[in-house]
Amino acid sequence: MRRRGRMLLAALVVGGLLAGCVSIPTSGRVQSAPIEIDAEDPESIFLPERPQPGQDPAQILQGFLRAGRGPQNNYATAQEFLAPGSVWSGTERVLVASSIGEPVAVDDDSYSVTLTVIAEVDSRGRYTALPFATTQTLTFDFTRVDGENRIVDPPPGTVLNPNSFTDVFRSYALYFFDPSFRYLVPEVHWFPTSRIADRIVQELVQGQGDWLSANVLQSVFPAGTTARATLDAPGVEVSLNAEVRSESGLTQLRMIQQLRASLASISTVSAREVVVTAGGLALSPAAEEDIPETRFLVNDVFGGDGAAIGTLTGEGVEPLSRIGTRADDLGAVAAVLARDRASLAVLGPEGVSLIGPSGPPVPIDTRAGLVAPTLDPFGFVWTVPADDPGALIATGPDGEQHPVQLTVEGTILSMELSRDGSRLLVVMRGSEGTRLFAIGVVRDADLAPVALPTPFDLRPAGTVVDATWVDGASVGVLTVEGDGMRVQLLPLGGPASNLGTVESAVAIVGGNQQAGLRVLTAEGAVLRPSSVGGWLATGLTASFLGTQQ
Repeated sequence: MRRRGRMLLAALVVGGLLAGCVSIPTSGRVQSAPIEIDAEDPESIFLPERPQPGQDPAQILQGFLRAGRGPQNNYATAQEFLAPGSVWSGTERVLVASSIGEPVAVDDDSYSVTLTVIAEVDSRGRYTALPFATTQTLTFDFTRVDGENRIVDPPPGTVLNPNSFTDVFRSYALYFFDPSFRYLVPEVHWFPTSRIADRIVQELVQGQGDWLSANVLQSVFPAGTTARATLDAPGVEVSLNAEVRSESGLTQLRMIQQLRASLASISTVSAREVVVTAGGLALSPAAEEDIPETRFLVNDVFGGDGAAIGTLTGEGVEPLSRIGTRADDLGAVAAVLARDRASLAVLGPEGVSLIGPSGPPVPIDTRAGLVAPTLDPFGFVWTVPADDPGALIATGPDGEQHPVQLTVEGTILSMELSRDGSRLLVVMRGSEGTRLFAIGVVRDADLAPVALPTPFDLRPAGTVVDATWVDGASVGVLTVEGDGMRVQLLPLGGPASNLGTVESAVAIVGGNQQAGLRVLTAEGAVLRPSSVGGWLATGLTASFLGTQQ
């Protein structure tokens, strides 16, 4: 069915194409038409209705909007609603609209449609939720072509309701290196599933988005690199321009690593089956001695019970093998455990202390009103008073303090570094309520943090209580909405998923992917997500849940 050049005779009932899309007619005749199946589209085929003889401008406009759900062959069906010579790109942007009004005549040759827009996707596939629903009116000009109404130079892009958007588009992770080149860090993009391998490599070589640039993440592809890809699952053949063969063997290796990790976000692709050439010739990469990490595993559930800190078990708290009981007398209310489980930063009444593999606790920050500390993979302990975001400091392994000013205003409720150390997740409360930001971390040549540039506003629904990293591309958010509390799974650029309601929750911590999330209630119960939805008791109890780097 998906081999290149094979033809499919598809018969679709078009009624209900925009289910959930307000005011758009959902009636239509059964249509049969031959189309070429895209060999690189792993998803199901959707065939919009083509324009019909004698349709008036309003019907043509409705058909054109519906055809935005068919990206195959460069939105070939949508193009049929346009006058010859019209300029339009279906991939220039996407408006995600909670409602779409009926076409309204502006004059004899123009119609408009009014939308309630809740999110936009730019030409590079980056999703931005709007701070509030915005009314936008699009105007479409018409002309007659062989006696039929056709649209002239329509506004760029497509309009989709939230359900249609997730039907037509999928999220894909494009990977870039952190400054140490130890980690490959994902940036979330949304693309139509048509010709997806080609789209991924073309966007990858263009580099990362603004909030992850400025030395936050690195792309090894030189400026001007071009790329094409052919998918033959589970393999992908990637063709780069010949000039990249002049790059060093190490750079060529890192190009391959970026490409393999990014293309593996296609469910049918194996990273080992990605073959990369340049100018028709194989690359000459250096030997792969160290494989960059893209996923991180944590062990067990970590926290405290008011008397001890360690691994939570059904029988109580079990001391950490390399920490023992040396942190138990600090009166801990929060803690973060290093990845090697040999270092622990603890917040108590006297401030933040660091417990290493040996010796007594070392005071790191004794200022009043500190929030829970966070650790990065390079040994820096991050601390900040809740009411003074500009006073954030990162204390290095040598004890030197590095000021890293937060440029957002308000009271900090929580902060947590991603496990690759490249982004800081911050929950703030200000005059307009709570906000959730992810902020790229700029580091110097010694990997010390030096700046936090423009925050990326995640805009979850409801009042944010707490947030945590689920993986490199998404976060778990505990929110209050109306009279209830719920957990949301929120991509770093994308629509949220509801993970169910919880009662009297006070904190959330991450673990291994979504299944590793844990929620703490005011009564001290630790909950886990159920495989069928909702939250279940683990049998564990705690006074606080610690985070694990």
